[in-house]
Amino acid sequence: MSEHTALTAAETVRAAAQPILEFTRGWMLHPDTNARGTELGLLPGRGFWICGRNGVLGDVDADVVTAAVGFMHPDSVRRFWEHRPAGYTPAQLAAEYIACAYRWAAGALTSVAESDLRRLDQLGRTVTAAALPQLGALFAGWRAFPRPHAPAEAVALTMHVLRELRGGAHLAAVVGAGLAPWEAAFAAPPPRGGMGWVTDLGWPEPTMDPGLASLRREQVEAQTSLLLVPAYEALTPAERSEFVELLGTARAAIG
Repeated sequence: MSEHTALTAAETVRAAAQPILEFTRGWMLHPDTNARGTELGLLPGRGFWICGRNGVLGDVDADVVTAAVGFMHPDSVRRFWEHRPAGYTPAQLAAEYIACAYRWAAGALTSVAESDLRRLDQLGRTVTAAALPQLGALFAGWRAFPRPHAPAEAVALTMHVLRELRGGAHLAAVVGAGLAPWEAAFAAPPPRGGMGWVTDLGWPEPTMDPGLASLRREQVEAQTSLLLVPAYEALTPAERSEFVELLGTARAAIG
């Protein structure tokens, strides 16, 4: 490990946000993941994202899933959630969902040393273990998911849990700022934001000043990061630098 200037928890939160997002998009948006959802008989589009990602919540009403997802129209969530294929429990669909991450990671991370993967997983789990479960039902649910032994698979799960951690904090920040779900979606940058994103999530086109939306988003992002600082304080300054470096290595490996 090369020498680095020690990072504060706040600096680590900011440095880690985009690499974690991009890493998890690697498998969530992969064609093989979409294909597996189709094989399972889930509705096209967001069927696997709703039924697999939220499977850790158990056999709950669709409104519970809406509360956890946060930004999709309740009617859209219900349509996907209530069309789960017969013969699969929510827990089984969650296992199928994260299995896509495991298969992807096994191939995508071959250039990263096993020792680096194990250390990245260890540091990431230190952060997730320190976070309050109140930061999100999906975060808490995936944190409790059985851990795989293989290092690449373990990293894939830990990155997913870290993504859900920020997602839960972001939803709390949005609610705290008084933003409606469609306003928050509109304020985010394309492609996963803007008018197209709003309608893709099932909402009618909103009327909102883009400049005001951008300003409020900046405020929400700042609050999101602030909510995550206590969890990253579980790492020492040197460990934070190590975590960011190892995360960068894993992100670079996936292209």
